[in-house]
Amino acid sequence: MHPARPSAEPLPCPACGTPTDPLRARRVLLLEDGYRYLCSEVCREAFLRGERAHESTRPPPAPPRSVPERVREATRPRIDLASASQSTETAGFHAVFRPTPVPIPWAPLAAALGGLILGGFARSHIGVAIGSAALTALSAGLALAYGRPIRREVGLLPWAVGPTGAILAALAGLLARHGSEEAWAGLAGAAFAAMAMVLRSWLDARARQPVGEVVHALTQPLPSRVRVPAKEVSQQMRYEEVPTRRVRTGEEVLHVEGEVVGVDGVVQGGEAWVLSHPGAQTPVKRVAGDPILAGARVTEGAVRLLTTRVGDERALVRVARFGHLGRGAARVVRLAEQVTRWGGMLALLGAVGGLALTGEPGLAGQISAAAAVLIAAPLLSARRSAEAPLVAAAASAAARGVVFPGPRELEDAGRVATCALSTSGTITEGRPEVVEVHVLGDDDEDALLGLAAATEGAAPRHPIGRALRRYAEGRGVRLGTVRRVMLERGRGVTASTRNGEELVLGNRQMLLDHGVSIALADEEASRAEARGHTALFLGLGGRVRAVIALRDDMRVGARAAVQRMFDQRIVVVLISGDSRATVEVLARQLDVNLVKAELLPAERGQEVKRLGESGGLVAAVGQVDDDDDVLAAADVPIILGAAGSPEGERGVALATDDVRDAAAALWMARAARSEALRGVGLAVGLGAIVVTGAALGWIVPAAAALFAVAVDAFALPAGARLLRRIELRVPAR
Repeated sequence: MHPARPSAEPLPCPACGTPTDPLRARRVLLLEDGYRYLCSEVCREAFLRGERAHESTRPPPAPPRSVPERVREATRPRIDLASASQSTETAGFHAVFRPTPVPIPWAPLAAALGGLILGGFARSHIGVAIGSAALTALSAGLALAYGRPIRREVGLLPWAVGPTGAILAALAGLLARHGSEEAWAGLAGAAFAAMAMVLRSWLDARARQPVGEVVHALTQPLPSRVRVPAKEVSQQMRYEEVPTRRVRTGEEVLHVEGEVVGVDGVVQGGEAWVLSHPGAQTPVKRVAGDPILAGARVTEGAVRLLTTRVGDERALVRVARFGHLGRGAARVVRLAEQVTRWGGMLALLGAVGGLALTGEPGLAGQISAAAAVLIAAPLLSARRSAEAPLVAAAASAAARGVVFPGPRELEDAGRVATCALSTSGTITEGRPEVVEVHVLGDDDEDALLGLAAATEGAAPRHPIGRALRRYAEGRGVRLGTVRRVMLERGRGVTASTRNGEELVLGNRQMLLDHGVSIALADEEASRAEARGHTALFLGLGGRVRAVIALRDDMRVGARAAVQRMFDQRIVVVLISGDSRATVEVLARQLDVNLVKAELLPAERGQEVKRLGESGGLVAAVGQVDDDDDVLAAADVPIILGAAGSPEGERGVALATDDVRDAAAALWMARAARSEALRGVGLAVGLGAIVVTGAALGWIVPAAAALFAVAVDAFALPAGARLLRRIELRVPAR
């Protein structure tokens, strides 16, 4: 007998859900948050495309090994739910985005085809001619009915002028029947024009569908109910479910493992691992003070959120309004609206002018010229090509954790000519480590280090202060005793020791301003700065005693982010409070030529303003608190890790602190603006030429309809075309 083959507990295939033995899985993927066991190569390909059987197949990230399971269990909140638990049967972003085919309007097309066929035999009998004209009018009327969304969204003229022109063309053909041997061509041309107007409405619906699907994919997973603290008071924390629409800004909500966050907010208590945006692939940890976007998925833990945006103001929901008119509307959309409004009026005047200016003899020729003007007017193309790219870019950006406050800000981001990058925490990791302490003279190194680390209390969140304390604790150094610790932002700290000596810890200028010469330490500091390290001077009792070198590694992806900005012909400037030598080492690694170094926070903001004086808009990338002056001075602030927080409303907010997302935000905004301007320019430019030719009688209705369909075929899918570009150029992380 053969021994029994070993087996493990089956797990569902993450692509199709089929139970799969991990020991015999056909395909295995190792991702950052664990293994995936797939039953076939087909499922592997489907999984890589983003298809999921259910999001619960994703294993939660492993907790830090240093934290015992019993401790983790003890720290989880004790929750008593006042009603049934919230349903979490919602699909991920990629699983929801499944375009459905737009039905072809067979009835109006059949009527137009009938009119076209009868028009070919119009010379034989007056009844045939009347039948052709009637079918053409019916097709145009059905086109109006099919295109009702156009009237609701962009107005009366873009909806009505084309089909009205087809009806006028049929009337012209009917009137010309007895006046010309070729009059049948007018009826056939009118039927063709009606068919083109039907196709225009169908093309519009089909072009809007991919963008609508992406917007739907963002909003569909949002829960309809959330948990809020129950009104009754008891020793045990109680929560009850309420409709999400009833939650107001400033209220608290609770989300636990497996749920999708229903509001934008800031963590008030608890901690959790979350997929921070709909397209996120790796969970991140969120603790008190961290913002979370609606649409994020809690994979482990539980958090209490203080809501910052609810209802239609949530970041993922408001992207659908980026193409609308109103307060804060994009300039290109306002331009398109003016083109639609006044262009429609000019088309009507052109139609009236066609009655008088055309060289065609008789009333039939005049009506035909007027009809050609109405058919050729590309009003719908001008409007759609302006608004669709903005919605597409905003939705794609939100799916990648990039939140634009509004369409005007998105458009401005597409006009950026210069980008100022703060170095610490943006280009670098923002977590410096002490690499060397060089003592000058016979002082005790541990004593000096203990005094330096003790000043950390003046700025407990400052990365340099935390680095000093970590280094001291790692060496077992006892912290010294200091008093009256004062922080000078961007420069360093001062304090008094137990013996009353003045302690100064900071950069060169800090020590010089306090009367401490740094001549003895300058050579050692210059050596550290030549390696790209930050040199920190420690002065005690009026003399410089030590130089502390800190290293802050460059962020993964910083080079790629800067290169993407270069590809957009954006001038990149590094702005820092560190020494010029240190920043120049970083700049050489990034191929950046412009450096603004050794600046105080307020001076950095002034430098950003000066950059704008050379022309073009200036973007700045930085973090809340650390780079407030730089961000406030920029035309387009890009704030790392602020999506969901009140501070994120000041500019373009990112759900991550990855500078590559900042570069991607600028790229998507520029692509959207270029696509919109290209579509509007094409519609207006070619439209003016053809409408003029039609008014003069040089272009018949059938040719005008052919032109209209050609323009629509290019301009209407502008949003879908941009979605494909973003999918190829901006990978989700």
